[in-house]
Amino acid sequence: MRVSGFSAWARFFRVLFLFLSIFWAFYSLKFKRIWHRRNWHEARKEKLYISEAERFRKTAVKMGGLLIKLGQFFSTRVDMLPQSSIDILTGLQDEVPGVAFAEIKKVAEEEFSCPIEEVFAWVEESSLASASLGQVHRGELPGGQIVAIKILRPGIEELIAIDLRALRQVLNWTMSFTNWESFIDLEAIYQEFEETVLEELDYIREAHNAETIAKNSQDDPELLVPGIFWDYTRRRILTMEFKEGIKINNLVALDQAGVDRQAIARKLLEIYVEQVLVDGFFHADPHPGNLFVTSDGRILMVDYGMVGTVTVELRDQLLEMVFALVKRDYPSVVAYLKEIGFLRFDADNETVTRAVGLFIEHVLGRRKDMSRLDLSSFLEDLEVLLYEQPFQIPANFTFLGRALGTLYGICIALDPQIDFLEVSKPYVDQLAPAKEIWSLAKEKTTNLFTSLLEIPPLLEKVLLQTERGEIKFKLPLRNLNEKIQENTRAQKMQAWAIVFGFSLISSIYLLVNDFVVLSRYGFVFTALSFLLLLYLSRPPKVWKPPHPPLGNQRRKKKNKKS
Repeated sequence: MRVSGFSAWARFFRVLFLFLSIFWAFYSLKFKRIWHRRNWHEARKEKLYISEAERFRKTAVKMGGLLIKLGQFFSTRVDMLPQSSIDILTGLQDEVPGVAFAEIKKVAEEEFSCPIEEVFAWVEESSLASASLGQVHRGELPGGQIVAIKILRPGIEELIAIDLRALRQVLNWTMSFTNWESFIDLEAIYQEFEETVLEELDYIREAHNAETIAKNSQDDPELLVPGIFWDYTRRRILTMEFKEGIKINNLVALDQAGVDRQAIARKLLEIYVEQVLVDGFFHADPHPGNLFVTSDGRILMVDYGMVGTVTVELRDQLLEMVFALVKRDYPSVVAYLKEIGFLRFDADNETVTRAVGLFIEHVLGRRKDMSRLDLSSFLEDLEVLLYEQPFQIPANFTFLGRALGTLYGICIALDPQIDFLEVSKPYVDQLAPAKEIWSLAKEKTTNLFTSLLEIPPLLEKVLLQTERGEIKFKLPLRNLNEKIQENTRAQKMQAWAIVFGFSLISSIYLLVNDFVVLSRYGFVFTALSFLLLLYLSRPPKVWKPPHPPLGNQRRKKKNKKS
């Protein structure tokens, strides 16, 4: 499906309108709440999260292209959307309509520069699977080898380019009219999303990704990675081994085949522990359409278009945090969450530690009976945690978080009683001894030398300041200043709201009484006062902690290199 100039612009504005209408649905609640009950705002917002997510899902399925990927992407952003919206968007993977074989065939013939019959012995017209960027057909090579042929959707590159331009414009408006960038690195998230999507359009890269994971796991006979046929692979067509298996979420078929579901859940978790913490290169799209179980109980992993990498430094931090998790050392876990960037540095450690400990024990550990907990105290801490000390997902963790979130759901479905910490412990313990000794030695040595270097000059400085009477105490007035600014802003908004209302009523009165010219001036003034009211209603800039988001650090490094 090629995109003409007119249809390209039509699609661009349709995508813009979709996002603007969703944004206005939420933004307009600021004004509608004035004439409703106190609890109306929250109830209405909860309904909007469901209705707008459903509208986005239907539009994405109808238009295809980047919107499908974007919906799948947002279904992982638990720091941005409530669970009600995530549940609706998660189903996008299974709703992608297929493309007619005649159109898919043209793409293959363009890549090989000859009829498809001269390349393959035969190709099935019905697809095995259909995704947002391509679809898979079964075929046979001239030598008799049965293969899976993955072909890019026709015209998908043009659709992706149009959608990215529209998304870029929406992002610019979002950063101009909201304060979201103060706690979410929108620019870094967009860059990573754009890079990942464009990489998925190149099947040569995907083939290399598959071979990298196959090489890393060559000593693990329980993980199967299909081999690549390079003579039959091009940028828009990928030919690999055809292997049969049962979808990992088809629990009935797994039970009928006599597969040990608990063992599969444990093995899948071990595979990802090794890929993330040891290899630093992981399959980032582990949804049920990409994971299968063979009849002999081995895991088959396909579709390597979306992969993630973990730097050595980040791997060390993650490994140390996993050690703390396994030991149930929750204060250390909170410290690592801050260090990695998941938690703001000004968050209260004690409150966060309590909430993190309860959450991890219930979700990842032994699932304590919540009825035995002091729920009133827990809910108070949780409210502080969510509204005063928000978690954030660093940009470079977006796809790792997506993978682990999906993995969690799959493992729970296979084995509802799985204890993630206990399953991970034996595997992690193999890496622990040397790592712990090195970390302890490095920490103690660093602290010792730092103290030896810093204490004498600091002590001398304090003594001199004391002698001169220069010691001063500082009280934090940031919160007081914020309250004063907020109160001033509210007074300005109230004054201009009165001006706007009076101007609107006066203009209508003049128009009704045939003072047309004066009424026009009145309506112009009304519009200006309304725009000023909108400007004043923007959220104030929120103070940012001294620790910048990881995405910004990464961009600075890139700029230095360039």
